[in-house]
Amino acid sequence: MPLPSQADSAIVTEARQLYASPLMEVIRAAHRDGQAATVKIGRYTVQYEPLAFSGFTSFGIDGFVIGKEAFSSDAEFKKTLLHELYRLHHSEIGRVGEADRYSPRAETDAAFQFAERFHFLI
Repeated sequence: MPLPSQADSAIVTEARQLYASPLMEVIRAAHRDGQAATVKIGRYTVQYEPLAFSGFTSFGIDGFVIGKEAFSSDAEFKKTLLHELYRLHHSEIGRVGEADRYSPRAETDAAFQFAERFHFLI
């Protein structure tokens, strides 16, 4: 089993805390009810929108938006949390507000690989 680096271990810990937070139940209930909802868990704003996508990072609110596809399975939900937190922590786009034509794809691929490798730790 792969283990995250010390820096990325903090992301896994944050994802675990978000996943287990009682406030995350508001997001789960919003999904069940097909209603939008927003919560603030620690420093992160987590929003649910009943649309067909897994998630996207929202640097302006220091958080992310979760869509219906994130709830296709528990593993997918965990991967979505990891993916979005990874982007918030590592994105050059989020830090400098611009990207060359390769950065968005490279950042998305890195976040995807991170989530695939470590979702079992949540």
